Amino acid sequence: MDHEHPLKTFARETTFHEEERARYDRLIRQARAPKPSPWAIPWPALSLGLAGAAIAAFFALRTPEPTPVSLAMSASAESTALTATLGEHVAVEYSGVGQASGTSQAPRIVWESGVATFSVTPGEGIDLRVRTPEGEVRVLGTIFDVERSALGTQVRVKRGKVGVTCEDGSAVEITQGQSHTCLPTTAAGQLGRARALQSASASADELLQATAAGLAAADLSADTRAELHAVRLDVFTSSASWPQALEEARAYLNTKQEARRPWALQRAAQLSALVEGCGAAQVYLAELEAAGAAESVAELRARCPSP
Repeated sequence: MDHEHPLKTFARETTFHEEERARYDRLIRQARAPKPSPWAIPWPALSLGLAGAAIAAFFALRTPEPTPVSLAMSASAESTALTATLGEHVAVEYSGVGQASGTSQAPRIVWESGVATFSVTPGEGIDLRVRTPEGEVRVLGTIFDVERSALGTQVRVKRGKVGVTCEDGSAVEITQGQSHTCLPTTAAGQLGRARALQSASASADELLQATAAGLAAADLSADTRAELHAVRLDVFTSSASWPQALEEARAYLNTKQEARRPWALQRAAQLSALVEGCGAAQVYLAELEAAGAAESVAELRARCPSP
């Protein structure tokens, strides 16, 4: 077996190949490169940090801390409507009486009477609520009116949508161009509504519905009961429903209220004579004469002399 000459073997083993040269150059470059500081922040991380700070600053500007709201709202219907702001995103124009509290992000209004128009910037998460004795209005981003009168609380939407929850438990959502009225739920409130309907020449059905609701109310007092029967007496008299009118006159007298007793006695005397005859009218005529009001029934007494 042939053996390679020792000089050839030495030359082959000590030859500097190209792949070894490349590896050597790479190691030299790495050794000469400056080492990064252990505290240095890589540029991508720095960019993200600056972007995060900018985003945080943006949202800080967009969502400021809510500020407390306190405003006594009072303007007579005869004067020019007043305007006020309840934070950056809520404006109100009002003629009436109310009170604002809460915060700029969650204003709370107690509205007692008159008209108030609220303008709320949509999309800002404003939780505005308007409370009246008849119900609560919850804003869903809109412009709307709240009017409180003896007829109840009426909500009218000019733009957007609101939720209305009435004291009777009913709840609706209304949108642009729609309105909803929460009716009074107390006996005195229904009496006030009935009187307002009378002044507005409302129909007999509307008046009878209001007075019936008042008579069914849990907080009905004797004087309110008497006045509700007085309204019903007027309604039935106007429609020539004589038996029903007589029933209401007697119901008024049974309350024992003195405020309008002579008026009710006179009505009862006239109606009982018309419906049941002179004998039924005698008790009312006698009470009026004993009270010194004989002149008010002189004509009826002439037709129905004492037995």
